[in-house]
Amino acid sequence: MPVQAVESYKSAGVAVYDINEGRFLYRKGSTTQRAPASTIKVLTALTAHRYAKDKFGEWVTISKHASSAEPTKAWMEVGERFKLGELVAMTLVASCNDAARAVAEHVSGSESSFARDMQKLADFYGMANTKVTNASGLPRPTGMVTTPADSIKLIMALRKVPELKAMIARRTTTMTSSKGRVITRRNHNRLMREGFQYPVLGKTGYTRLARHCFLSWCDSGGRSVAVSILGAPNSQSLWEDLRKVYVRHMRARAPYLPSFMRKQNIGVSTLHQKLARAGFSVSGEKNYGAKTREAVKAFQRSRRLKVDGIIGPQTWGSLSR
Repeated sequence: MPVQAVESYKSAGVAVYDINEGRFLYRKGSTTQRAPASTIKVLTALTAHRYAKDKFGEWVTISKHASSAEPTKAWMEVGERFKLGELVAMTLVASCNDAARAVAEHVSGSESSFARDMQKLADFYGMANTKVTNASGLPRPTGMVTTPADSIKLIMALRKVPELKAMIARRTTTMTSSKGRVITRRNHNRLMREGFQYPVLGKTGYTRLARHCFLSWCDSGGRSVAVSILGAPNSQSLWEDLRKVYVRHMRARAPYLPSFMRKQNIGVSTLHQKLARAGFSVSGEKNYGAKTREAVKAFQRSRRLKVDGIIGPQTWGSLSR
């Protein structure tokens, strides 16, 4: 279970997820639906990559709808042409709303059609509490919501796409029009700019409705942690909360082990041996990580036990028999 009492954050919604172990380390308001603001642009980039990754070299003509986006934008003019891949990077790195709209229109024909494609992908990721209405995260059309727990799944997906992962790691991003006009914008990730002690990568977001948001992850020293914050009351609180979260959870600590196994002095190697004998082998993992949890879940399903990925008395008894 996530530890709650010893942690205190000003943000309304917080989810901290151990990527290696496949479990939440901390949750506060993590299943409460909130406006995502520009953090939804991670889904925008993932949708563009899924449906048009082979078209990133194509020229995109900027429409009036795209050019008129407010307020964060690259200030592209109607009729200008930019490469799709550069527009995706401008969306993901610099949070430009006009770039997000241009990407949406080129990939799906219209922003509303693209929003439906985004929703399909969100559903595919299992984001049951997420509703998508546009590509930028702006408050209109109304009804756009997600949760910190849901949005963690976007980070898990983004980390598996090398092209997008490389984009979000840029300090600045540049695109050049077909006529040679160069537009450069910087990354809004303050932790990256200030030289924070951990290499945190992520996507910011802000609207009056959503307040301050950040969807992020960090790989360092063998630890991999994803953090989603929605609804920070102000910018200062957002970055303070983020620093506190990462300083606490990126520290080395003892690998996770279910309480039953600790009390019974059952080692992970013993568990892996029993799982393998039952036909659910775990390879390439020496701790109770994500692969082990999935193998335990598969075993539990096969025996019609409660499927939670945790070894307790019933699951262990069934494995032992």
